[in-house]
Amino acid sequence: MQTFAFSDKGPRSNNQDSYCVETKGIETIASVADGVGGNQGGEIASRLAVDSFTKSVAAGLQLTDCLESAHRSISEKAALDPTLYGMATTFTAVHWDGEVLKGVHTGDSRAYLLRGVGLKQLTKDHTEVARLVAEGKISKEDSVHYPRKNVLTSALGTHKNLLIDEFSFEVKAGDRLLLITDGIHGVVTKKCLVNLSLTHTDFIEFCEEVIRMVNNVTATDNFTLVGLEF
Repeated sequence: MQTFAFSDKGPRSNNQDSYCVETKGIETIASVADGVGGNQGGEIASRLAVDSFTKSVAAGLQLTDCLESAHRSISEKAALDPTLYGMATTFTAVHWDGEVLKGVHTGDSRAYLLRGVGLKQLTKDHTEVARLVAEGKISKEDSVHYPRKNVLTSALGTHKNLLIDEFSFEVKAGDRLLLITDGIHGVVTKKCLVNLSLTHTDFIEFCEEVIRMVNNVTATDNFTLVGLEF
């Protein structure tokens, strides 16, 4: 397996994204988190989520329990510090045990699996605009210009009902998995990712090209990419 990880603050004053990639033997844990909240709250929330989740997985907890534990950790820290009130973070993570890829997710960061000429999104966005599209209240075309498309309906640390999606996938040799925050998927289309993957047989070169594309288009947010090639 090859791994890649990159995070940048983009045009923002600080980077509220966090990530982790850890490999021990045949096991790999990878995650990305995109924090929200003023006074560096988003930065603290995303880092706390990544650290808490990683420790919980190492302790043998189920992935959903790991995510719920991270949620409690963020809420408890915010309750102790008024300046951190309202901090929260998206979170998307996978665990690979050498056979099956399992993942958990909340928010609008994403997991993509690239195989050959196709791309499969393993997560669904927990956003207001995604809910409205799913309910048929607005079209996919109109969703592009929806004024509240970045409003989350679920995130770690919020007082809203926590939505947790689980997914699993049997990967094949040559599959490429990307965990990305919206600073990337809001700029680089799925079609473009497939084309770049087909053009760059070297995995690291492919990931670096994705980062270059974000910069060339002019990044509008923090952006993070964690990649695995099986």
